[in-house]
Amino acid sequence: MEQESAALALGIAGQAAREGSRTEAAGSGLLFTRGDAGCGDVRLTVHQLAESLGNAIDARDPHTHSHSDEVAETARVTALAMGCSFEQAEMLHIAGHLHDIGKIGIPDNILRKASPLDDEEWEIMRSHPLIGANIIRPVALLAESGGVVDVVLHHHERWDGKGYPHGLAGRDIPLGARIIAVADTLSAMLQTRPYREGRSFGAAVAEIVRCSGSQFDPAVVEAFVASLDRVKHAWPAGGQAPAFMPPR
Repeated sequence: MEQESAALALGIAGQAAREGSRTEAAGSGLLFTRGDAGCGDVRLTVHQLAESLGNAIDARDPHTHSHSDEVAETARVTALAMGCSFEQAEMLHIAGHLHDIGKIGIPDNILRKASPLDDEEWEIMRSHPLIGANIIRPVALLAESGGVVDVVLHHHERWDGKGYPHGLAGRDIPLGARIIAVADTLSAMLQTRPYREGRSFGAAVAEIVRCSGSQFDPAVVEAFVASLDRVKHAWPAGGQAPAFMPPR
């Protein structure tokens, strides 16, 4: 029922955007629908709904407060640092808010577990990108090739091909998903969990740099590191995001 409600909300907002023309930035692999002024209003509504749905997902787990906001802001800044257009960066901001929407389909006893997941639970958790992509795929504005659906589906893929759900590697992974992967990992490492302390910002960045070329696209990591000041200032309260605090 939660999955159907989320899809319905986004579907209503995206209905009017089906006839918009598409523009692809040279070499980026990111598409974003462009249309008339009315279509712009629809995009704004979809964006606002995406933020609300992301906040609702975060609220299910006391240890991920503001996670979607942090991922969205980090992804937008990194995309701009890589030369993406404003429209593409905004698409990634939407994707950042929706990247974990598939967790709607993950049982609370797994999502909120206070200890590390066992193998069976981990397999269930790993299904959330597929669930999320299926939830938002009916929304035309989000389903363009290389757009939000593909980012949600592939944000846990790894540069070396050892990620999930499809084991894609290198540039076979959509650029947006490669950017979200870095942003998602940064926010996750800063979060304190019952079974581990959150890392400092510097330690989290160092780990991302260490994993460049294995887990992450080196070009994305380079752009991310080059824009660290903007990343911190883009977060809520100028970098002092709630994820730095112990869970409530």
